[in-house]
Amino acid sequence: MARPKSYDREEAVERACYAFWAHGYAATGVRALEQLTGLNKFAIRSEFGGKEGLYLAALKHYADAAKDTLLAPMRTGGIATVEAFLQSLVGEDSPGASAWGCLIVNTGIENAEIRSPALQAAVNDYWATLAAHFAKALRHAQAQGEIKRSINIDDAVQGLVTAVMGIHTRNRVSGRHDAGMPLVRMMLQQIRSWRV
Repeated sequence: MARPKSYDREEAVERACYAFWAHGYAATGVRALEQLTGLNKFAIRSEFGGKEGLYLAALKHYADAAKDTLLAPMRTGGIATVEAFLQSLVGEDSPGASAWGCLIVNTGIENAEIRSPALQAAVNDYWATLAAHFAKALRHAQAQGEIKRSINIDDAVQGLVTAVMGIHTRNRVSGRHDAGMPLVRMMLQQIRSWRV
């Protein structure tokens, strides 16, 4: 008979998410994960397939939370939802703003050295999802006559995604949740130029 689990999986993944977000993948060892999550080495291996598996679960937790909260308004909204999303990246008490930057951005940067295909796939999936949300909101805005028909949506989306990466990177490097504010202001000014 299997032993009952002595931990809550979802809570452990959430704690791992914060540990990796604050310290990074390479710098967070299994012993630290045991202390920070309540998982033991056996559980990390058997439940998640090891440290990378736990990290992937943490990335999924992080991405799902963003999709369910920060990105959700862009599924049905227009240009105001894009502006609100950008402001959320540097807003005080906003779930989208952090002195740690963004776990997805941090992972992409760190994975340039680690070279894990699984981590890269998770990062790429998130950026594709963000791009799809931006595109949906901008197409809706164009259809509603909020922004000019001459705006190239594909180029605008790629510019917005790249700006998001830069905003989070600036926050992380500076250790402040609002360090990316100048880039947010610049992007909001750019978006205002798109309006009819």
